[in-house]
Amino acid sequence: MQMISTVTSKGQVVIPAPIRNKLNIKPFDRVIFDVFGPKIVAEKASTTEAMYGFVKSKKRLTDKQLEKAINKATEEGMSNNL
Repeated sequence: MQMISTVTSKGQVVIPAPIRNKLNIKPFDRVIFDVFGPKIVAEKASTTEAMYGFVKSKKRLTDKQLEKAINKATEEGMSNNL
């Protein structure tokens, strides 16, 4: 699927609705950008990638503990945006 969007004066680009729908990108989702030569590849970040660096801990967390912390941070972030 190829579509065209315009870069604003602030450097922002709107992801066309058909692409957002196909990738299930919702408001406040995070998108990862990679550069390959002259091309930009964008993909929806998984929950873990989206929250990278948001959780601070002095101890190592198990995957289950980390996922629980991510879910809590996501819920708190979403409630603050209402």
